[in-house]
Parts: sequence; structure tokens; C-alpha cells
Amino acid sequence: MKKIVRLLCLVLLMTLVNTGIVFAGVSKNFYGYQVKNVDIRQFGQAIKSTVDSYNGNDGFVPLENVQNAYIYSDANCSYFIRLYPANENTNIYVVSNEKYDVKNNELTQYLDQSGCQYEKLDDRDALREYKFDFFTLARKHELGNFYISPDLVKPLKVGMAKLNNKMAKGNKKTSVFPYNNDQDPIDLTCVDTQNLYDEDAKVYIIQREYRLKQKENKYVHAYEYVVTNKNSSSASVTVTCERLAGLKDVTTESFVDLDRLDLIDTVGTFPPVLVCTAGTSIICSVPNWIRLARITAESKRYANALPDNYQLNAGGNMRILVMKYKNDPKPLKFNLKFSDGSVHNIEF
Repeated sequence: MKKIVRLLCLVLLMTLVNTGIVFAGVSKNFYGYQVKNVDIRQFGQAIKSTVDSYNGNDGFVPLENVQNAYIYSDANCSYFIRLYPANENTNIYVVSNEKYDVKNNELTQYLDQSGCQYEKLDDRDALREYKFDFFTLARKHELGNFYISPDLVKPLKVGMAKLNNKMAKGNKKTSVFPYNNDQDPIDLTCVDTQNLYDEDAKVYIIQREYRLKQKENKYVHAYEYVVTNKNSSSASVTVTCERLAGLKDVTTESFVDLDRLDLIDTVGTFPPVLVCTAGTSIICSVPNWIRLARITAESKRYANALPDNYQLNAGGNMRILVMKYKNDPKPLKFNLKFSDGSVHNIEF
């Protein structure tokens, strides 16, 4: 514990020493727009077609391995945009340097010319989530010619991870909660809705994606699947998934995560874009039992086992609640054995 305290003091000292340097060119252009009545699949395809047909001399390219994300850069201006689902709308998150005109630029011109209805994005929860995603990409060096300073508090987080593992050593693992056909209302923001109807099985599935309220929303989203059997026969339903987030995964991730965005970070292309995130978060965000209890209470509802041989009557419906990692959401695989002898497999 003494080592952790000394390390914390060292990090804070480094912050004070470097603050004078960073504040010389600070950029705080983190903001977004919401495009109304156009979902991300429709708007994302329109943006992709526009970028693919772009033939300018400057750089406007899609980000590799990250869907709906793009980087623009020339001698003076640089910016990063990423599209996010907002149910029937689309959110656009923007990070840019101080030379980027936030009121009149290529993006706003495109929105005006295309006749889109849009407004400034004021959803603080969404903006915090998108900012964390941006810093995560930058730290993984996935932003092309953008760069970011090293994580100053990484040694502290590693130390806390070791401490957490030591505390958990020898403890009995929490058993998986049995499947529960939960029908209570969900009080979360729905960020995306997709539908699937399998004509052969005559099964209709609605998938809804939700943003959680507690700190685990940095890593996972909650998903709701509503399965309706429109077949004249009952079905035995077994569901599997390659990878889901469990309760232990969520609480461990949240306990180890000490940063809001890590004291001071530097992001940019050329010319540099300097971003200041200094603050008291390193002290205030050390997890406590109250925060952990809230995370556990919220996540528990979405940590049940998947159904195994659940009997779904003809004309009936069932609901499945799960958590998926945002960076790699895996589909559910439904195996349906109908009483008439037919078997159908659906992936969604």
C-alpha cells in the first residue's frame, strides 16, 4: 500500500511539472452532432460512399479495423470523426485541433447539402463514453498518424490489478445465475434496435442495445433479445455465444480502472493537437464499495446464464438479457428444436 501511495504522489508531481508545458497549446475540441431520423446503417453507408469517392490531395481516410471511423488531415487542420448508433438517429463524435472551424467545416457542409436535420449532441453520458473510446484507440496506436502520450498512471493501475487479484485469491468463484425470463421494464438509454425474422422457423427476434448507467459502460453494453415464436409448434430453445461479459469480468474491470482519462494526455497529427485532461479524477475515482455495489447491482440483471432447453410455446415469447464487450460484440446462436421434429439454427 505504501508503494501505491508513493507512486500516486510521483504521478501527481509529474503532472504539476508537465502542466506548464502542455497548457501552451491546449485543444479541447471534443464534441458531437446528432443526425435525426437516420439510423447508423443508412447514414454510415452514405458517409462511406462519400469518403470512398473522395479524390482530394489531402488525407481523408477510413480508420482501419474500426467501423464508421475516419481521419482527415492536411497541413493545418486535422480531425477524427466516428459514427455511433442512437436508436433511430445517428451520433457523430468529433475530435479536432484548434485550427478546425467547429461551426463551418466539411462535415457541417456535408450535412447541410444532404438535407439532414441535425443538432449539437448534448448527451453527457454518450460524450463521456465516446471520449473514452477515442483515448483507448489512441493508446492502442490505431489512429494512424494521431499519437498520444504514455499512460502516466498505468503502473498504478497495474499495482491495483495485482492487489485485486491477491485479494480474490482463494475466494470461491461466483456461480453463474440461472436463466430468468425477466419481463420487468428496462430503465436504460436504448442506443440501437435491430430486427430479424426467420421465415423457415417462423421466429421473430428483436435485439436492443442499451448504455449502462454505471462505470462499466466504458467496456460493456447491455443487450435485450425478445424472441417470439410465430410457429404453430412449440420449441425447445438453447442459446450459446462465443463470448459474453460476466459479472466478475465487469466488477474486476471497474475496480482496476482508476482513470477518467488519465491526468494529462497529448493527442495530435502534424501540427500537434495537445489535449489536457488534468484534474482530480486520479484521487476521486479510486473505486469504493459504494460504487462497486452499484455496478454489481446494475450488472447482475444482465449476467444470467443463457437459456438451455427453454420451452417456448407456440405464439409465446421469451426475453434474454446479456452484456457484450463493446470492442468485440459476439452474436447469440439460437438452436430451436420444434415439437414437429424440425430443427433451426439462427445467429443474431
